[in-house]
Amino acid sequence: MRGALFVLSLAAMLAGCGAPQPAQDEAAKPRNAGDRGFAGVFVPIGSFEDPAGPPPFQNTRWPAKPPFTEWGAAESQRLKDPTSLKVCSPNGPVFFMSEVGIFPLEFLEAPDQIVILREASGMPRRIYMDGRGHPDDVEPSWMGHSIGHWEGESLFVDTIGLNGLARAMNGVGSNARVSEDDAKPRMPSSEQLHLVERMKLVANGELLEDELTINDPKAYTEPLILKHYFQRRPDIDMLEYYCNENPRDDSVVAGSKSK
Repeated sequence: MRGALFVLSLAAMLAGCGAPQPAQDEAAKPRNAGDRGFAGVFVPIGSFEDPAGPPPFQNTRWPAKPPFTEWGAAESQRLKDPTSLKVCSPNGPVFFMSEVGIFPLEFLEAPDQIVILREASGMPRRIYMDGRGHPDDVEPSWMGHSIGHWEGESLFVDTIGLNGLARAMNGVGSNARVSEDDAKPRMPSSEQLHLVERMKLVANGELLEDELTINDPKAYTEPLILKHYFQRRPDIDMLEYYCNENPRDDSVVAGSKSK
């Protein structure tokens, strides 16, 4: 019986070989993050001394006089106190995508989602790419619920469902060093945060640009729009990291691109 099935299968395969195969339009094939060059390791540009980074692709600086609501101003003052939050407590998606310094990001891809890992965070960002919407009963979380879609070469990401417990969106997350941005007001976020991002490659694919539109009517009277840039770094591997251990040497990311 097994031999007969093999003969029938072989005959069917041979018969199919002679049939003309439809040509597949290369332009019509779906293109994923890997094809677009998003997959891989990127390091945020800018430094503690110069958070904007070098021109022409400079990070947007946080405003010196933010458009706070009454709640936002009070929360900003609370977050200035270093004892207001626990050591190693998570940051939300805005800080995840806007820190300067020495901790890289890695973009990974599955058939139905893009996952972004940040070396200094144990929590990934998951962007669902299978056409789903946000659930009506989204469970509040540190990173929120993110859905995405492609428009040409740009990735659009929509995030809601934050728990409102994250640390400030600006400042030094690891508390390892003091940045120039630490002199500015702390930028809080609430459970009403709605983050919209447009990510695309610039500078001949060497930089990833993330434009973040921050809508949080509980904290701000108007949207905040930032751009942040990440340099592609195929020479760097992600390290295991815990905020009280494993510091990364600044020279690894700021110097000659050698480990």
